[in-house]
Amino acid sequence: MKMNIITLDFESFYSQTYSLSKMTTEEYVRGAEFEVIGVAVKVNDGETQWFSGTYADTKKFLEGFAFEDNLALAHNAVFDAAILTWHFGITPRGWLDTLSMARAIHSTEVGGSLAKLTEFYGLGQKGDEVVKALGKRRIDFNAQDLATYGQYCINDVELTHKLFGCLSANFPAVELRLIDLTVRMFSEPVLELDRTILEAHLEKQKIVKAHLLTTVGMDNRDALMSNDKFADLLAQLKVSPPRKLSPTTGKETWAFSKTDEKFKELAEHPNAIVQMLVAARLGLKSTQEETRTQRFIDIQTRGKLPIPLRYYAAHTGRWGGDDKINLQNLKRGSLLKGAIHAPDGFMMVDSDSSQIEARTVAWLAGQDDLVQAFDEGKDVYKIMASAIYGKPESEITKDERFVGKTTILGCISEGTLVLCNSGWKPIEKVSMQDKLWDGEEWVCHQGLVQKGYKETLNVCGVWLTPDHKILCGAQWKEAQLVVQDKSTLSLALGTAVENLPLRAISKGYGVGWVPLLLDVVVGNLSTQWTRTTLGALKVPDAIRVLKNRATQLGNYTGATATYSKIMRIGRDYLTALRAASRDATQSLIERTCITEVEGLQFTRHGVQTGKNSCAILLPSKDGTSQPGKLTVSTTTRDTSRITYDLQPGQKISVTNALRGRYKKKLMTYDIAYAGPRNRFLIATNRGPLIVHNCGYGMGATKFEAQLKTFGVDIEEAEASRIIQVYRDTYAEIPKLWRAAGKALDAIADNRTCDLGRKGVVVVEGAKGIRMPNGLHIKYPNLRKRSVESGNDEYVYDTKRGKAVIPNKIYGGKVVENLCQGLARIIIGEQMLQIAKKYRVVMTVHDAVAIIAPEQEILTAQEYVELCMRMRPSWALDLPLNCESGYGKSYGEC
Repeated sequence: MKMNIITLDFESFYSQTYSLSKMTTEEYVRGAEFEVIGVAVKVNDGETQWFSGTYADTKKFLEGFAFEDNLALAHNAVFDAAILTWHFGITPRGWLDTLSMARAIHSTEVGGSLAKLTEFYGLGQKGDEVVKALGKRRIDFNAQDLATYGQYCINDVELTHKLFGCLSANFPAVELRLIDLTVRMFSEPVLELDRTILEAHLEKQKIVKAHLLTTVGMDNRDALMSNDKFADLLAQLKVSPPRKLSPTTGKETWAFSKTDEKFKELAEHPNAIVQMLVAARLGLKSTQEETRTQRFIDIQTRGKLPIPLRYYAAHTGRWGGDDKINLQNLKRGSLLKGAIHAPDGFMMVDSDSSQIEARTVAWLAGQDDLVQAFDEGKDVYKIMASAIYGKPESEITKDERFVGKTTILGCISEGTLVLCNSGWKPIEKVSMQDKLWDGEEWVCHQGLVQKGYKETLNVCGVWLTPDHKILCGAQWKEAQLVVQDKSTLSLALGTAVENLPLRAISKGYGVGWVPLLLDVVVGNLSTQWTRTTLGALKVPDAIRVLKNRATQLGNYTGATATYSKIMRIGRDYLTALRAASRDATQSLIERTCITEVEGLQFTRHGVQTGKNSCAILLPSKDGTSQPGKLTVSTTTRDTSRITYDLQPGQKISVTNALRGRYKKKLMTYDIAYAGPRNRFLIATNRGPLIVHNCGYGMGATKFEAQLKTFGVDIEEAEASRIIQVYRDTYAEIPKLWRAAGKALDAIADNRTCDLGRKGVVVVEGAKGIRMPNGLHIKYPNLRKRSVESGNDEYVYDTKRGKAVIPNKIYGGKVVENLCQGLARIIIGEQMLQIAKKYRVVMTVHDAVAIIAPEQEILTAQEYVELCMRMRPSWALDLPLNCESGYGKSYGEC
């Protein structure tokens, strides 16, 4: 049976304080003041009908259109879908959305409003009668005004219907299905929020903020409101105050208003102090994390969690966050993830495509040997060593494999904090101007290196590739070895914290270090402090109290270096090694605490548990620490990440489900040549670590020096030979970069050419690069501009807020765009296949999350993995793989 297309548009009450300009879509549609004034409906090419009446009459009117058997069409469909479903209980067979389609077709060239799009296509003019409805309830309209308002709504429906006719020509059917899926994630929510977790997280954020407010003296209103003084505050934090040209004087001035995009960007600055300064300046009372957490709490009071995703938010086709909660950008290990739960009787499966962009770039470039290695699951390090030494992989020795590995050193995931002289910065934001702390001094480096999507493992809350080197005393050890042994981990943490720069912890300097101090500095080690403060804040494994901290940061116990190991039992923390205090004594006792019940609440039914024990110190009321033995029943399979990280002793993982939880495919980075020691310091949730840098693009001399760092001596001539072999081994990928640079010339000259593997993507002149789904990656207004070096570079227009700004583009970046776009197409097709059997509830970059009945969760996990290994018809020789986990909450997956 052929389905009808039913175009509709709701008009609803709004006022100065209650409107979509002041509220999120979810908050507005679910709000107590919400009221439908009227609705216009058009079936196919038929006459558009306007209706206004009571709720009951409107519901009866809408039920007459058999939405459940037909497709609904709207402009910004998430809004109309939310009203139709949440208020009237009507769920169409599918949704069409002209706003989403326009984003995919026009990028930043036209704009997304119905007015701009219909003007562009010459379809008619959108009215402005809605302005006259401000503050008016349905009963406030007289007959004439209501009829006029009805004509306005009818016109919107007619324009939307015509616009769909223009946009739908050659629009990919698979993308229409993805639009429908995206709308339904919002309009048909199923996930629930745990209020207890959210309120605890919010309280912690307030404690942290209170400490920071005191540190920087943010009660000084004069400093906040004076432009010059506020600029000085930012400068002290090593943040360049944004500037703009004044529209009145034409002179340069501070860009500190709520409409200045560069200033608003600082509200999400990685330095929490900067966030609070901007929030205070704008008259806000909360930081970004507080606001998001409070928004989650507010949503929980109104119902289930709608998943707001912006279809085609990026020009590569990727989804983006929306409705002011941006689920695409939740931090790793965020408690907000743990607060998102499947409904009763269901569990979540989250599956992440493994190294999809790295696989795609090798395949697109025609680097067939690397593609085959991915396909066969071979040891990439041995492959490199085999090329270097000219012998079979089976004959490669351990030392030779190590040399091969060193040419492809490990990486650090996006978001990991690096200690710079300007404060703690996410690794992807580290610039050449930043000096890095290497454990002994501030050092220069040779820039950030993006290493692509790689499998990583969790080390105290940060994600590193398993082979990345961590300094443990005088030795370098791989991350995968460090996490397996608690004594090695403690040594690594102690090594890093031993020589922290004093100015990093001084109240008068470097306030960007304060967030880490909350994890590092130890106060009076009394029982009360341990049981209250540690219960609210994360506590590091390695803590060092420097001699002069008593005067700089408060009245502390002493200068003893104290290394503490903590484990959470219920709601309290116990230390595993003595935290030395001058006035504390110890009395040896033997005590056993059985915590099997506490452990079991994080496990799943039918999972066996095994005993595990460790030495602990039990704090008592008189300040003494009593050594004892703690025995905990912990699961050996399918334990939540939180419980697993807190479990003492070595952990051996043998099941695929557990391995999927502790390894993730993430975008990774490294820093090239950080000083003479080739190392820098990162922050974890248990203290700092010193990690080795990479040798990306290294020459023979530096490669030789790097191998010596690991105790391997080779001659310079041999180092030169190895580097050349490395560059020759994957030569097709640099060729693809150069070809992509020429593709930019073709776009600028409006010429057609192939790019990469023939028939996959095609440059179609000014249209951009046509992808396998028929849509284009576009570079609007691509042009060359001169730079100080004397060379020209390409830029294109991107939209940031309401401003259109030039963005630099070059061959390597084009390849990155292509691979991201191809990966998104693959994930989209896989997601639709998964949706045939299970409810897709979320997608984050290269991952897909579903819910499934508890009794068939393993079957569901197997099906999801099967779908995410399916190869697209246009890339049957592209090897794909994935990892997945499942749990009651999103955070457990």
